[in-house]
Amino acid sequence: MNLPETQQKLAAVAGLYAMFMKGDGSQVATSFSPNYEQFPPQKPGLEPGLDNFMQAYMEGFGASFSDMKGETTHMLIDGDYVMARCEYSMTHSGEAFGIPATGATISFTAFDLHRIEDGLIVQTWHLEDFAAIQNQIKAAIE
Repeated sequence: MNLPETQQKLAAVAGLYAMFMKGDGSQVATSFSPNYEQFPPQKPGLEPGLDNFMQAYMEGFGASFSDMKGETTHMLIDGDYVMARCEYSMTHSGEAFGIPATGATISFTAFDLHRIEDGLIVQTWHLEDFAAIQNQIKAAIE
């Protein structure tokens, strides 16, 4: 792998995380392939894909939490794959897990494995620590 290819892969992944922090999906085409798939799908019953991802993020997660801040603490590249470990904090500002907004600051860790083709993310396998998020929300109401 040469340096320009590595930089292109890192730029695609960095663009994804910048979009999360801003809550703005307008730049989605600079990071994602039109054929994007994510696993597991964000909304049960919908096919994996970019529309599913955007709808789930903007209408779901983005509606439940605000003021998201985060950093990518680790990034590893292996061929066409980029693995990222990220730490986030956010405010519980809307209903989540059936619990109304508490205003609590929530922190969690996420791991994402992205497959890159032609400088765009074509697949993502992700794992967020939803148990930690849910536990912190429950603790805020106790």
